[in-house]
Amino acid sequence: MNLLVRWLLSLSLYLVAGSMAWACTICAPSDAQNTVLQRLFAADAVVLASAPEGGAWRVLAVIKGEPPKHAITVVGFDPGPASRGEPSSWLLAYSAGSQSWRALGRLSLARADWVRRLLSMRRAADTTNDGWPQRVAFFAPDFESDDALVAQAAYEEVAVAPYAIMRTLKPVLDAGKLRRWLAAPDLAPRRPLYTLLLGVAGDDNDAAALQGQLTGPSSGVGLATHSALFAAYLEIRGGTGLAWVEQQFLRDPGRSDQDLQAALLAMSVHGNEGARVSRERVVQAYAAFIRHNPARAGLVASDLGNWERWEFVPDFAAVLKSGAPQAFASRYGMVFYLMRSPTPAAREALQALRSANLL
Repeated sequence: MNLLVRWLLSLSLYLVAGSMAWACTICAPSDAQNTVLQRLFAADAVVLASAPEGGAWRVLAVIKGEPPKHAITVVGFDPGPASRGEPSSWLLAYSAGSQSWRALGRLSLARADWVRRLLSMRRAADTTNDGWPQRVAFFAPDFESDDALVAQAAYEEVAVAPYAIMRTLKPVLDAGKLRRWLAAPDLAPRRPLYTLLLGVAGDDNDAAALQGQLTGPSSGVGLATHSALFAAYLEIRGGTGLAWVEQQFLRDPGRSDQDLQAALLAMSVHGNEGARVSRERVVQAYAAFIRHNPARAGLVASDLGNWERWEFVPDFAAVLKSGAPQAFASRYGMVFYLMRSPTPAAREALQALRSANLL
């Protein structure tokens, strides 16, 4: 999918969801409805069972629902022998709708109470602001646990936490471990979260390393990881870091779409939260971006509208009236901003654009 179209979709979802206050927009899993915890919630029964060796599954612990009345069969699934250090037992979930069992992953019997604790939690979307620190504190110690399923759940549940909540983990984060995990090729899908956490736990040496990555080639770097690099850099360097991002990226119309989208998403997260970089400072940087990147000026329109900063009506109207080539997502963002604005100037601008057949 074209990067600008993806950006437009993310902005639209961000607005419709009321800024998704419960989820980090940079690192939340792409399929947040199919996490380990969501699959446990959806199951009608959950058991820990030993893998069959030419025979039936043997239930070791009933976690949820009633004990199975019939022999368990997991269709089309061959557990195979456990690798060295892997648990021999499996976490199985039953769906009454399909009347079938599904293997969620290997899990040691000692983790039975851990699964019960998960099932006692609220869903992420229902977690209160006061409940988030305790929730992430429960999961964070299990990052890259020897139990792969536990490590997966820890990653998923912290990744959907609000960005500001991640700062509460600073006392328990190990920057050295985060650096090692970020260097591990097999952990590439988890880099957005671990990069953000390095911003919380890291130091100025990490900021220098992040800056080096931001000025290096971005080919092969996904948008989420790229944006996390910017967000972590801003977390460590604050306003000084934003001044560098503004000068190096926002004022340079030659920057790639992904460079700018990654930077703007990170600034959006910080602007909405406002602790390390004030919203006012982000708005000032957005103003510089509009002046220096008119072809993509509308990429900041959604945030400005959400923050009710309507002083940019003349700027967006002028860009639209100029007839200069516009990226679709940028044009859409500016028009939608004008439609959302309650000011007379916005209504007049829209009418003028319609009269000139520019809408």
